[in-house]
Amino acid sequence: MNKYTALISTLATLVALSGCEDPNKSTQKTYESRPSMLVKKQATYAMRGADQSWPGTANADLGLEKENTRKNYYLIFDGSGSMADTRCGGGDSRINVAKRAVNEFIRTVPEDSNMGLAAFDNSGQFERSKLKEFDKNELTRIIGRLKSGGGTPLGDAISQAYQQLTLQGQKQQGYGEYNLIVITDGAANDTKKMNDAVRLIVNNSPINIHTIGFCLGSDHALNQPSIVNYKSANNAAELVSGLKSVLAEAGDFSADTFED
Repeated sequence: MNKYTALISTLATLVALSGCEDPNKSTQKTYESRPSMLVKKQATYAMRGADQSWPGTANADLGLEKENTRKNYYLIFDGSGSMADTRCGGGDSRINVAKRAVNEFIRTVPEDSNMGLAAFDNSGQFERSKLKEFDKNELTRIIGRLKSGGGTPLGDAISQAYQQLTLQGQKQQGYGEYNLIVITDGAANDTKKMNDAVRLIVNNSPINIHTIGFCLGSDHALNQPSIVNYKSANNAAELVSGLKSVLAEAGDFSADTFED
């Protein structure tokens, strides 16, 4: 009888121990069971190792750059109707404040860089200066001609910017640095297209996305931590600071997970 009593006692102890799971293991399961919080996607481009195929093979007619390690900056300027507002402008319109800030930023861009510019304003949304060898005077003239008006087609603008940066990437055979900079003061008219474009960039390229939300606080769809390097600017000084931070942070920023 003593043997049976000891056996029963041992079995009872084993059953009790089996019910005590490692709390860390339970936490891990809970985290892994929440994929609905994330956009369905591949691992981000930076994490895919040998599968990194951007920018693809250049067309034979495209031509290769001799200076293939250049840094590239493509700026999207929001000149929509809301930029005529004077809130956060210190008595001036937001578009005038933004134009001065961009011109200040342009003066600090390294001269051995490439830069392109797209804008949407009262003339519509289109590329104003192709991504090419940096020309400070040309860019300053173009910025000076922008006038507020129209909507905020950020999705279209970001998609087109991605195409231009990809073409430049082909010319440079993927070498160098690639930065997309967005200055905006409002919500996109095409939010889904914008989110799709950002997801495409993050999943398929090493392009760094920088956004300065002017007079928006943190309330913007492009404020996606670990995906977009987002800065909030509520006055001229903060806008200039946000733009200049692009030069310091571009090489250090890496995208990870896009959240809806």
